[in-house]
Amino acid sequence: MISLIIIPKENGFESFKNGTQIFFWGCNMDKHALTMVLMDEYNLKILAASALKPMSVREIAYKFDIPLASAYRKIKELEGFGLIKVEDTKLTPDGKRYKLYRSQVENFEVSYHRDKLRIKLHIKWQEPEIIEKNILTS
Repeated sequence: MISLIIIPKENGFESFKNGTQIFFWGCNMDKHALTMVLMDEYNLKILAASALKPMSVREIAYKFDIPLASAYRKIKELEGFGLIKVEDTKLTPDGKRYKLYRSQVENFEVSYHRDKLRIKLHIKWQEPEIIEKNILTS
């Protein structure tokens, strides 16, 4: 289990692990971005459905009645956090390429105790990460 202390920065989060400064996930996000992404109803449906089998953006849009542009935006957001990835690329009968996406999330837990929000996130092939954020000082 990896324990991280998350410090909000202008262009992402700075983390300190074993005394070493690292940049958390290498993506630009605001203070509450990961929590908001994980709590979004459609993102949860996309992660759950694509955990069972790889799905195209069109399949996802159709299955959950999401406008295609919104589905692409949600997939891009999830991909930016490393929560979903391209598993395969296929060709349609008329030669157009499309991607099949698969969820990388094994599980996650969100809890709140006193003034701390805690997210335990388990991504495939990685040790679970615990992210704690003091709500009052962020």
